[in-house]
Amino acid sequence: MAIGVFVDVFIKEGELGAFMEHMSEMVELTKLEDGCIAYDIYEETDGSGGVVFMEIWESQEALDKHMESEHFLRLIPSGDVFFTKPKEVRIFSKL
Repeated sequence: MAIGVFVDVFIKEGELGAFMEHMSEMVELTKLEDGCIAYDIYEETDGSGGVVFMEIWESQEALDKHMESEHFLRLIPSGDVFFTKPKEVRIFSKL
């Protein structure tokens, strides 16, 4: 069963470029993982600094492996310095 993950974050003013540079390796490596159907980052069009990670995984097992990967454990926690408030993670199963 496919799993959708949506992670909402707000980036500090003037830090979007640095954030995306930091996360570029994460996006590149994650897209190569077995079970990754989609992994992209989108910016809200209203200029609020809102950003969402949109991920689709083939299964919960594939998502679990992703969250144990070296690049996840290294890059995700260190990205928190760019946020104005804690991230919100929502996980869905495909109907």
